[in-house]
Amino acid sequence: MHKIGYYHLTREKEKANDWIIILDESIQLGTDKALVIFGIRESRIRFDRPLEFTDLIPLRIKSRQNWDGELIKDILNELKDELGRIKYAVGDYGSDIKKGLAMAKIPHIHDITHKIALILEGLYKNDDRYKRLTDNMSDMRVKLSQSEIAYIIPPKQRKKSRYQNIKTISDWGKKIAGYLNNGNGCERKVYDVLQWIKAYEPFIEDLSDLNEVIKKIEKEVKSHGLSEATIEKSNKYLSRLESPNGIKFSESINEYFKNTNGLLPELKKILCTSDIIESAFGKYKNYVSNNPMAGVTNLVLCIAAFALSLKKEEIKEALEATRMNDIKKWTLENIGKTLFQKRREIFSYG
Repeated sequence: MHKIGYYHLTREKEKANDWIIILDESIQLGTDKALVIFGIRESRIRFDRPLEFTDLIPLRIKSRQNWDGELIKDILNELKDELGRIKYAVGDYGSDIKKGLAMAKIPHIHDITHKIALILEGLYKNDDRYKRLTDNMSDMRVKLSQSEIAYIIPPKQRKKSRYQNIKTISDWGKKIAGYLNNGNGCERKVYDVLQWIKAYEPFIEDLSDLNEVIKKIEKEVKSHGLSEATIEKSNKYLSRLESPNGIKFSESINEYFKNTNGLLPELKKILCTSDIIESAFGKYKNYVSNNPMAGVTNLVLCIAAFALSLKKEEIKEALEATRMNDIKKWTLENIGKTLFQKRREIFSYG
């Protein structure tokens, strides 16, 4: 895996004038952050489906304790020298990435998933109904998880990006409301514990409607890119929203569409999702989950390996062309001393 990842990451890339990059940084443990940059030529994007790992070319994987805009700018300028023109970048609006792209003069497309999360935060952060509902659901998990009716507890909500919990909340809430409204099938002891949810039925219905529209918009835009056609379809979905928050969401997402198109008015279709890199981080974290104390190690090369097609000829070439000394040198330059190595040094005394 090390050899395949190293080979795919470091082999020569073609120069062209239509590169698009997708980038993000991930915290693994402590302050270690791995910056990962994938690339794809615009002419090779298939706008009839979402991106797949093998569509992408790994360009940079580097770990540091502290990233800033200046460091990211330097890496981006190196990439421009290697690749040719970078038409635009897709990623979240993290301050370091945002600053680095601005300094490198690369247009920055805000990933639609993160943008929607920010819109939802603006809608529900100060909404007392949302806070009371989520707090009640959390209390139920604590109080009932060891009881004989533990089967009714709500699913666990995500702590990070907590305003993306609307699917979890609305799915559970609608099913519980349906159960309560089925007069003959509801046990009394369960009804007593759950009856509070009835006061939130209209709110849960609004959340459910909004969640369904978000799913349809994300599927459309992530599969086919942002274009006049996908915006038109998205607005058909948005027209179904009638609640005050639904109307505000429609206005905010249309502002995002307008601003994104305004960055690159000459393009008919724009890639605006970085989900693929989030998926890569998730797979990597699963690989290292048995030893979280290792922090970021050269196992992060597996992220580059994900993007290789794994044809027999390519695997053979990767294994024959890569030496273990190459990997050791790359690790020293891009990862440095790992958390586990530092721990081992400390505990070697005495």
